[in-house]
Amino acid sequence: MHEKYRRITEIKVQTDNLLTQLSEGEHRSLDVWANSLTHLKLAFGTFIPFMRDPVFLARLKQHDAVMVSEIVMTGRALMALQNFFRVASKQL
Repeated sequence: MHEKYRRITEIKVQTDNLLTQLSEGEHRSLDVWANSLTHLKLAFGTFIPFMRDPVFLARLKQHDAVMVSEIVMTGRALMALQNFFRVASKQL
């Protein structure tokens, strides 16, 4: 259980850094920004096995509800961006 928590904490740091870079960083081009978004989506995907483990997830909710909430909100932000791109692509 401790190894899983350590790993999910590492992923969380990585996704937080990428999210900060996307929201606050200076980007030379849209391509650079899109590359960062791609890395965020890939990093976020590594949460999936942990979030599908009901025993681990229940324990994580009990001991670190803030982390769970932040992971969920990052996922929602990614869904919002994905939806924006879907809508925008239909407008072109």
